[in-house]
Amino acid sequence: MLSFRVSHLDMFREWEENEEAGLQQFLSRLNTHSPTEDMLRGTAFHSALETLIGGEVDELDANGFSFRFDGDYEIPDAKIKEIRCHKNYCGIDVSGQVDGIYGKHIIDHKAATWFDAERYFKKYAWRYYLDIFNVDRFTWYVWEMQEDEQQPRSYVVRDLHILEQFRYPDLERDCKALAMRMKLFAEQYLVTETV
Repeated sequence: MLSFRVSHLDMFREWEENEEAGLQQFLSRLNTHSPTEDMLRGTAFHSALETLIGGEVDELDANGFSFRFDGDYEIPDAKIKEIRCHKNYCGIDVSGQVDGIYGKHIIDHKAATWFDAERYFKKYAWRYYLDIFNVDRFTWYVWEMQEDEQQPRSYVVRDLHILEQFRYPDLERDCKALAMRMKLFAEQYLVTETV
């Protein structure tokens, strides 16, 4: 069975929508398993958030990165942290990992160097998360940060953007449709069965 992460389906959707995107470049990106600097920063920020016990904090450190908060922000403490789940869509096993769950509500933290709300709303990740985890509400906590020019891997968190999306009647149908297109593409262009 073909197996993809939610992020792979979003990459595929973005590639489909970009007429100028080259096939070989997309295939290379899809098959790359080495984390980018952005991915390393995001993983470090998640790790740093998981160390919080409560109270006030000005700076967090993890995995060789530091994050200094330039303002007062409330960080939600989810009941379940970093849980992965999957669902079969048309013969593709799609998996996703969430940062936290409160009953029927998922929260997801993003460490971003720039913010574009439309970009988040267009993603299919939140749709798959709602469907895979059978919940009704998805909230992003997008932490906008900038690297200190004098200290590599040291970031100043400048803003917090909170975005929400909700389950809608055709959610599962939309997820299946994208998965089916990804399946047809994978069967034609991908040599391996797991990405």
